[in-house]
Amino acid sequence: MTKLMNPFDALAQVPGWDPEEADIEELKGGLSNHTYHVRHGGQECVMRLDSERSRMFQFDRSCELGILEEAAKAGLAPNIVFADADGGILVTEYIPGRVWAEPDLQSAERLELLGKLLRKVHALPKCGLRVDMSHIGETYRKYLEKRQGLHAFATICVDVIRSIPRQAGSVCCHNDIVAANIVGASELKLIDWEFSCDNDPMFDLASAIGFHNLNGQQSDVLLDAYSGGSDSAQRERLDEQLRMYDAIQWLWLATRHLHFPKRWQAQRLEELQQRIR
Repeated sequence: MTKLMNPFDALAQVPGWDPEEADIEELKGGLSNHTYHVRHGGQECVMRLDSERSRMFQFDRSCELGILEEAAKAGLAPNIVFADADGGILVTEYIPGRVWAEPDLQSAERLELLGKLLRKVHALPKCGLRVDMSHIGETYRKYLEKRQGLHAFATICVDVIRSIPRQAGSVCCHNDIVAANIVGASELKLIDWEFSCDNDPMFDLASAIGFHNLNGQQSDVLLDAYSGGSDSAQRERLDEQLRMYDAIQWLWLATRHLHFPKRWQAQRLEELQQRIR
């Protein structure tokens, strides 16, 4: 990989773009990347640059780009403007429209829209790389090893992840279905495909349910909209993936809390610990 770039040097790599003519605004809040809202020559884009932390987690950018290209063709994601996987640069179109918030996932109508969207995502071609949750969990655990209190529970989370059987029947998944990654009203698109690869389809549903604390009735609405009617085996598979997601969410949030400590994160970590135990 080449060295990490600043946004102006990165924009200079885009054919026909002059960074001195661009309006660049950094978007705060990311843990593993640097993200910018860019305006250039009447075009609005989002630029993501690798950071040291994103390289530590060894994302497969080539796999992501392949999925993103297929998702954009299907109208499920922004178009790619420029990408350099080795250089850690991704520029995509800016998607106009309202980004979802927590209350959207309290609506049965919107949950039904989300279920239908996930069916389309899971119909995309598989990339051939299946996510290794045990490896991801171990990477987070090692990152937390200098914090004894966090490291102890991180080990519990890794044990939980390893205890969940790997089911057959993987599909192309987004792997980070949270409100902030959903854009639109009746026609929905997803942003932030960084974690996308082949996975258990129930993990995508579990991420929405687990991150937003959806209750049993709301979970059933989403599952029914996705599958056209759930059964006990499918519900059991979803419950397993919910436990998997809770463990991954705790590890991710504990890592984030080290860099951006906030009271709500500490409270959320405690809530998740109670669920996972």
